Amino acid sequence: MRRVLSFIVTVTVIACAFFALQTDDWAQADEPVSVLVEAPLGEQWIRAIETRDPEALQRVFDAGYRQVDLSTEKGKTALMVAAQAAETELCSELLKAGADVNLSNQNGGTPLMHAAVGGNLAIVSLMLARGAAMDDQAVNGWSAITLAAAKGFTPIVETLLSAGANPNLNDIFGWSPLMHAVEQNRGAIVEVFLAQGEVEINVRNNDGVTALHRAAALGYLDIVRRLIQAGARTDLQDRTGRTPLDYARQAGNAEIARELTG
Repeated sequence: MRRVLSFIVTVTVIACAFFALQTDDWAQADEPVSVLVEAPLGEQWIRAIETRDPEALQRVFDAGYRQVDLSTEKGKTALMVAAQAAETELCSELLKAGADVNLSNQNGGTPLMHAAVGGNLAIVSLMLARGAAMDDQAVNGWSAITLAAAKGFTPIVETLLSAGANPNLNDIFGWSPLMHAVEQNRGAIVEVFLAQGEVEINVRNNDGVTALHRAAALGYLDIVRRLIQAGARTDLQDRTGRTPLDYARQAGNAEIARELTG
């Protein structure tokens, strides 16, 4: 009899516990569901900059956000993101809203530099019209014209030169914009630079290397010829005493070696 009673009590306890769990579930289901509150526009703005998301920036801007120069901890702004993404309309709206075209991030990068990387001539022109400083240099010494030259954006290089940009700003390793154009085999941009009377064709970097040294080493015959025609010296030596001819021979560029000895 005791066993039967014990069994009945046990079953009753289990049933009550099960009912209690079920009742608790129903109670939770009847409670109001918490609503996820969207982050403030300023937080969304910063997040969009950090993730380099121009579409998100546009949405926040369209929602009425106007603290357009609010930047990340590293100093990156919405205008920089929009410029590098080649978002012309967003850049125009940001500038009209008062975005500072000459702010710089912790690496010294400016909106104009980001525009030069983005390759959009319209954005570059917008920034120049707003008074963008053309000759600012990042911590590595690169300027907007250096970036455009290395990337191969001829119209931007031409526009910057026409606006008065300095074509002879060397980076921290002594490389000029012309040398970077040569290094990347940007023949059209080399032509643009050489057409400028102010370009220092024989400038040497920290290792004593010239644009002609690099062209000879890399096998860029057309650029070698154009540099020589423009007055590049074939006798200049790097810090180890090597001339462009030595570079050509060591790289096995026989045709260039003949050009340099002809």
